[in-house]
This record gives sequence, C-alpha cells and structure tokens, in this order.
Amino acid sequence: MKSQEKVRLCFLYNMLLVDYSRRWCGELQHLLDHNKSQYVIGECVFTSSAALTALHEKQFAVIVVFTERYDTAGLWLCQHIRKISDIPILLLGGRDHYRLVRKAMAYQVNDYLSYPVHPSALLNSLLGMRTRLNPEPTKQSPPTISPFRIDRKAMDSSHVIRLIKAYVRDHLGDEITLRKISDMLHFNCAYLGQKFKLEENISFTEYLLQQRMEKAKQLLSSTSLRIYEIAVEVGYKDIDWFYKRFKTYTGSSPNAYRRQKTHTA
Repeated sequence: MKSQEKVRLCFLYNMLLVDYSRRWCGELQHLLDHNKSQYVIGECVFTSSAALTALHEKQFAVIVVFTERYDTAGLWLCQHIRKISDIPILLLGGRDHYRLVRKAMAYQVNDYLSYPVHPSALLNSLLGMRTRLNPEPTKQSPPTISPFRIDRKAMDSSHVIRLIKAYVRDHLGDEITLRKISDMLHFNCAYLGQKFKLEENISFTEYLLQQRMEKAKQLLSSTSLRIYEIAVEVGYKDIDWFYKRFKTYTGSSPNAYRRQKTHTA
C-alpha cells in the first residue's frame, strides 16, 4: 500500500505553503485530500525567510501564501519571490482588500482569494494553475479561471477598472499592455478592453497615452528634468517617438511646451 502511495505522489503537484498564522496547514491538506486534488503540501513554513530558503533548496509547482492578519509580510514575500522566480503564486488575503489586490497585481501574483476562503473557489484557482503548469490538451474542458475575488464573490467591473487605472498610474515608466494586465487579473484581454471602454468612454490605449502625456506635461512644467529623462519616466525609450506623440497630443514640442509654461508661470 505504501508503494502505491509513493507512485501516486509522483503524479501530484508539490506545493509550498507559507502559513503565517501557523494553523492552516492541516485544514488545507484535509481539503486537498477530501477533494482528491492533484496538489500536495510538500512543505509548510511560517516565515518569509523560511519560504525563500525552501525555494532555493527544493522544487515546487506552486506557492500558496496565507496572510490573514499578516498582509505586509505576505506582500513583501510575493515581491521578493518575483525577483527570483516566475513560479505561480496564490495569495490568500487579509483585511485591506483593495490595497492588497492592487499590490498583489503589481507583484504579478497569479490569483488572489480573500479569507475565509470558499473551498470551491480555492480548488478552481488551483485547477486553473494546474492547466498552466501542464498545458497539454486533455479530454477535460478547460476550466473557467476566476478573476481575483473579494469577499467570496467576483469583483464587479468598476472595481476591476479602478485596479487597472491604479496599475497604470503606478507603472507609467514600465512597459504596459492590456494583455499583461488581463493575464494578472485572469480576464480575457478583448473582454477587458470592451469593459474598460464601456466604463471610461475611452479605449485603454487612449487612456494610457493620456496618462503618459499628462504626466509628461506635469514634469515639463514643474521639474528641471531633461527631455529624455522625462520620456523614460513616462515609458518611452525612443526619444523621437516621445517627441512625436507629445506634439500630436499637445500641438507643441516638449521644449516649446516647457518654454511656454516657464513664461506664463
């Protein structure tokens, strides 16, 4: 019987559980066993440093971070995991949901579930991660991957749009695409684009350009940064392309705009 169990374990996905509360390991393993999940808790740790050490020493398929009242520690860990690995992360949240989801998205967490976690939501999330870990086609229909969840129900579209806008504001200097954001939120890109335009009366591409140009205008009028530095600050590595986009948007070149604002100040 033991040999059969060893064979069965070869087909399971090894999970690293980070349980800051020191009480959820048994509950999660019971849930996985009861539902005959293909995941097994390979190791359970209680601190961020222990989690990073385990990642260096062993191979895991997924990391589950249970924050509960330890939101700051959980977010810190997610940030540092992303510096060394693209392993799927499932973050089980705490109290300040909006801030937590916003930060989780910035750290490229694969899924977020608030606590208390509904068993079906957790199992569905892990099932979605399993298909990414093992993308070969199967006879089973692909699962519907849920968006981040707040209070055990899917976020409404206005909440999602607020998260997208917050992400854009916080990452103007980075490469930003709607596809990248939709992957973070587990939404279809085309669907998210339609929702964004419906809510904002402007396409995501137009919104991104608007935010970058308005930030550039603000930097031109209130700082002594050089033009190429401002271009980089708002996400343009090609200075000529920045000049072209800025002049199309404002009707003036960056230099002319700065002179105008200096004279009228």
